[in-house]
Amino acid sequence: MEKIIHVVSIFLSLLILNEVFRRSKWLSIIVFVGLAGVLTFTIWPTAADHPDATINTWFYTAKLYSAIAGALIFIVIRYTKWGENNNLLIFPALILAINILEASARDFELGGQNGGIWHYLNGAAGILSIITISGWLGMNVTKDNIKDMIWPDMLVFWIIAYDIWNFAYIYFCVPQHTFFNVAVLFSCTVPALFIKKSTWLQARVITLSAWMMYLFTFNYYAETIQKPI
Repeated sequence: MEKIIHVVSIFLSLLILNEVFRRSKWLSIIVFVGLAGVLTFTIWPTAADHPDATINTWFYTAKLYSAIAGALIFIVIRYTKWGENNNLLIFPALILAINILEASARDFELGGQNGGIWHYLNGAAGILSIITISGWLGMNVTKDNIKDMIWPDMLVFWIIAYDIWNFAYIYFCVPQHTFFNVAVLFSCTVPALFIKKSTWLQARVITLSAWMMYLFTFNYYAETIQKPI
């Protein structure tokens, strides 16, 4: 029951945080610049030191900082005049591709270690997801007070395919994170489908960054609660 409550809490918390961060420039800066900077030199260097830690690989460190880098890129594009430069629109698509590539590389790495063909197949699926990223020059910032980053060409079927691929990665590579990953995936898919369409990447960046910061900051509790019942 505690695990179920934790999963539901993660989903609802990330859903709420997405709505808060997409509306507040200064809170985004405080958390993704200030707080992340402080934690980088205090808690995060020793986050994986306890025996139950599963974040003690290069993948999780890369995921943490690439997600935060994505959040910072979105802050720049949404709230500064630099965002008016269409050449910068490549960076949101690039950070998405890098995040997918990290997981594919980890899949190939584990495939070489235990010989599981499923790792190679899922790694290849990740590469295919990168190839099919398109339409980033059509991204734009809304003219209202929220200034959402809109990606009209990020279609529903691609988002669903991404979710399935990402779920498979977690299931094959870090099965103890499976239920929590579902909550994280839903927390960005639901807003993009039912709250503000075409904001999937923005929601993905916000919720993934918040989740990774939580996972590194409260890792002992998070890893303990994820153990099989």
